[in-house]
Amino acid sequence: MALLLRALLVLALALGGHQAHAGQACLVMPEEAGAFSEAAEAMGAELRSAGHRVQTFPGPLRADDATALNACALIITLGARTAQGIAALAPRSLILHTLLPRSTYERLPLRPEDARRVSAIFIDQPASRQIELLRIALPEWQRVALLVGPESLDMGQRLQLAARDRRLRPALAQINDESELYPTLQRTLGGEPGILLAVPDSTVYNNRTISNILLTAYHQRSPVVGFSPAYVKAGALLALYSTPAQVGQQAGEAGRLGLATGALPPPAAPRHFRISTNPYVARSLGIQLEDPGTLRERLERSEAGQ
Repeated sequence: MALLLRALLVLALALGGHQAHAGQACLVMPEEAGAFSEAAEAMGAELRSAGHRVQTFPGPLRADDATALNACALIITLGARTAQGIAALAPRSLILHTLLPRSTYERLPLRPEDARRVSAIFIDQPASRQIELLRIALPEWQRVALLVGPESLDMGQRLQLAARDRRLRPALAQINDESELYPTLQRTLGGEPGILLAVPDSTVYNNRTISNILLTAYHQRSPVVGFSPAYVKAGALLALYSTPAQVGQQAGEAGRLGLATGALPPPAAPRHFRISTNPYVARSLGIQLEDPGTLRERLERSEAGQ
């Protein structure tokens, strides 16, 4: 898929000529830029390398921004809130949403005719990649605990199906309120240790809960697999994630293709990824874990069918 996208991009730029250099790309930033700035820099570098002008709109968006945004050939949003803000303004430009969960994108008001004009690069890893990592990194573990909230139920169900396809034993539990978290976690892990596969959902995993989740799982001799390097630093066994720069480069490539052809590629998961591990947690749980580079290479080979 990556080679096909690059081939189409090169062809489109060759055929588009001066038209490909005429578009202006507008990056819509959230109020608190933080790590989004790294993604924006990668997007801007990719777009400017093709001769496109890049303008940044700091959040929050206002109603009078609509006129300026309509003058953009391409609008790239960073984060869920900016995506929702742009959807409310409904500009007629090409729109590429980035760094938001797939579930958030699927709740945006989209019409069938928007299919080639509106697209996304999600922040979540594909379910098949997450489950394949468990198979590669922890081949002796068969039970996978999935604790989800309202935001992540769809993702949990996709992970459940992917785990079953790999002959693992998933246990899916949903909570609707933070007060249900610890009783549900203890029930899910109490009978038999298993891998706790964390998913992005603020109802379940947030700054208030993560320390106790990790401690509870550790007491149950259950390793936690997170979705950011911060989880590994806090005590998770390993994490699978894409950096803002990786997503930003992919978004820039998709934006270049959109500006060259007038149509964006379909919504996609992050193409490139990284893995972090915590060898101290591995030793304390008696788990032999390969180094992050080896795990990434094995996962990349698996995805390539090698």
